[in-house]
Amino acid sequence: MLLEPKLTFSRYAVSSTDASVLTEIYNPDTQICIWNPQFSQGVQDYALILKQGAGNLSLRQVLAPSELGEYLLSTLPDSATRSVFVNEIQTLAEMFAYLFELERIGFRMGVLERAMCPKFHTDKVPCRLVATLKGKGTEWLNQSQTLAWQQDKAQEPTWESLEPGEIALLKGEGWFGNEGQGLVHRSPSVTPDDWRLFLSMDFAN
Repeated sequence: MLLEPKLTFSRYAVSSTDASVLTEIYNPDTQICIWNPQFSQGVQDYALILKQGAGNLSLRQVLAPSELGEYLLSTLPDSATRSVFVNEIQTLAEMFAYLFELERIGFRMGVLERAMCPKFHTDKVPCRLVATLKGKGTEWLNQSQTLAWQQDKAQEPTWESLEPGEIALLKGEGWFGNEGQGLVHRSPSVTPDDWRLFLSMDFAN
């Protein structure tokens, strides 16, 4: 039985440990849905292996969700925890595709040692799934923070941050009826001795 998601901040932003929270993205008032799936220890362990064995990892591929597992197995370094990692990412891709009735997705995953998009912005896409499996999570603005930022973009706003392992759907300006809106967010700064394992999924039909 699906549980009612625990709403946080307002309907602008919702979060839960239950996957059903992701369906809230269809609410016109909601700009971000955050799900904490509590990834297994195997996923966390393999993230460290990726940094050690493929520190320059940068994957970009458009494919059917059912093809993602095979693609990752053929691309990522072997390890006892690789299959656990791949299976959980494959499941996430299938959930994303099912939620939006997508035949293909744009998949991206990489080890990042600097901020990819350091300035606050909105995406011009309908919706994007983001997750940081290791390191600092994406920084984003809630509704009141967004209003303050829009009034004075020269002033550094206060912000919220995704936790490592949290899955978020970020609604963009390309969502029908969401023109001029969309979640304001940016990549976090990364110190010289730190790094992130980041993944995202986009519409690709």
